[in-house]
Amino acid sequence: MAGEKESAQQGGRGRSGALLGAPLEPAASIPLRFLGMGLFIAWLSCTHISLIFPGPDADLAMRNNFDLGMRLGDLTTFVVLALAARRLGVLSDHPRLLWLAVGLCTAGSLAEGLWILPATSSQPLNLAVSALTAVGGAFLFCLWGQIYSCMGKTQAITYGALSCVAALAASALVYTMREPFAIVATSAFPLLSLGCALASVRQLPPEHPADARQRYPLPWKLFAIMALGGLISGVSGSFMPTVAYMGSIHRITATGLFGVLTLGLVAVSRKRQDARMLAVITVPIALASLLLIPFAEGWFAYAVSFLAKLAFIFFTFLMLLIMTRIVHRFSVPSLRLFALTRFFTELPLLAGVLAQRWLMGSGLVSDMTVRVAMCLGGIVLLLICILIWKSEKSVNDDWGAAGVTIEGSVHTPTEAERIERRADELGRRFDLTRREQEIMLLVAQGKTRAQIEAELFLSENTVKTHIRHGYAKMGIHSKEEARALFNETS
Repeated sequence: MAGEKESAQQGGRGRSGALLGAPLEPAASIPLRFLGMGLFIAWLSCTHISLIFPGPDADLAMRNNFDLGMRLGDLTTFVVLALAARRLGVLSDHPRLLWLAVGLCTAGSLAEGLWILPATSSQPLNLAVSALTAVGGAFLFCLWGQIYSCMGKTQAITYGALSCVAALAASALVYTMREPFAIVATSAFPLLSLGCALASVRQLPPEHPADARQRYPLPWKLFAIMALGGLISGVSGSFMPTVAYMGSIHRITATGLFGVLTLGLVAVSRKRQDARMLAVITVPIALASLLLIPFAEGWFAYAVSFLAKLAFIFFTFLMLLIMTRIVHRFSVPSLRLFALTRFFTELPLLAGVLAQRWLMGSGLVSDMTVRVAMCLGGIVLLLICILIWKSEKSVNDDWGAAGVTIEGSVHTPTEAERIERRADELGRRFDLTRREQEIMLLVAQGKTRAQIEAELFLSENTVKTHIRHGYAKMGIHSKEEARALFNETS
């Protein structure tokens, strides 16, 4: 056990086979997990706001070319990472590669912000450097996906929401800076984010390595939903008179608002933390933004854009939470899954942006017939997303992505899946609440009250009360009895 504990603390390359009694993460809350992710989101946002990067005098053609290069670099890198996922394995096991990619990202950001965008007119150079700059961002996205997949459900939701608030705060701070300090600060965000990510990896259980005897299908239904959502979001700024920079400002503002709203939801729904609560909010916001399209004139167009961005943030976060649960519960390797998740979002988003530019250039957005058609088309796409969601009976389960044996295509439960299923079974047998079931599972894993408090963001008295009620319902009196009960075969 001592050897396992040392390996986990050092970010070892494998997970202990027995999760009950597995290595424990520190009880203290780790702010680096949301601060680092927030800095990454802030970098994505600031580099797409022309008033910040490189400044208000930016040439529109150069800015559009920069955005195109970033998106193409993103897409290419995600394809490469998906294809190389089996060879690379766990992404955090390659710190030198990560530092190289993110260092390239920082260097490219500095070059674009200080020299290429403001001082040159070479579109090929702009496109090439911006594409290389995006490489480090793609690596960071997949790395943070791995990190959040190693957390519990409550932690992933809470830290994710906090990272959105941190992103808005960091972006606002950069916005107050003068040139070239704003560009230097923005360029430093990826390196700071990587430092936070690697420090977080050392404090979490390591990702389960891929099993050579298993094949891991892909959640194609989820990818389809993400593609449709990305397409809707891509054309959402077609009606804004200053789309060149307001779209990105709306996105980071909506990101911060999403974080605040989600933290409120977490606070008022402590008895049940479920990603599906975000879907209940996403659909009406998206529907409202679509219904308002025919009336998107002048400044009212900003409301349409902002609502669409807010819906897309809720939607993206929901999809990513489902992906983290797939990785966490079914021990699915994270790299390929998150690389393709981002690819299937970014590709239709790029198509939507290009369609947006064409619509604005042609003047068709002023035609009421076109607006009504876009409104109806968007509603149809939204309904398709809902139908796909409803067609998946286990929307909070594996979406078909759990591993199956190569020989017989039979699903083989992982240790983490077995334990969570055992928790579900005991919860039904002893009529435990969702929170009691969650806490009793952590107790059976050997976690202390302080560690449970930190992981679930609960007070000491609340945890004591749930443990007392859980013990009474299950007829046990100690942590050891809880572990024995969870280890029994059903």
